[in-house]
Amino acid sequence: MRSIVIFYSKSGNTLTVANTIKKLLGAHTKEITDFTVHRTILDYLFPNILDSSRIQPRKVDIDYYETIFIGTPVWLGSITPAIKKIIDNMDFKNKNIILFTTTKGIGDEIAMRKLTKLVNKHNGNIIGRFSISNGGTEKLINCTNMALEDLNLI
Repeated sequence: MRSIVIFYSKSGNTLTVANTIKKLLGAHTKEITDFTVHRTILDYLFPNILDSSRIQPRKVDIDYYETIFIGTPVWLGSITPAIKKIIDNMDFKNKNIILFTTTKGIGDEIAMRKLTKLVNKHNGNIIGRFSISNGGTEKLINCTNMALEDLNLI
């Protein structure tokens, strides 16, 4: 399975999950960088309405890949503006998508619904989803392992 993990990470938790997927599955990774300096509370609450994200890269070439992992931290029950922006710039037609979020324990279900709706809008075939509560590097790695096992990927 040729796979890539497209993700945004601010504190490093989503990066840890992405690197664990890379190690376990041999996936490629592409980290999205957000150059927006000052965020308002509206950016966190309404990333689907506000287009405040200045990201790099603006688009990821996914032609080579069969499976696309998309990862984001949960911010106030929503996905990050950077991930919203990258998804808006993509077409996932004929691609299998696995979504994941990292969270401090609240808002992950709401964020996952938003993420699912957005990926579906861009022709994604979602074949799996998982959410991991933050709790240190070891917990993130172990929970990622379990999630990939549950999805029958390892």
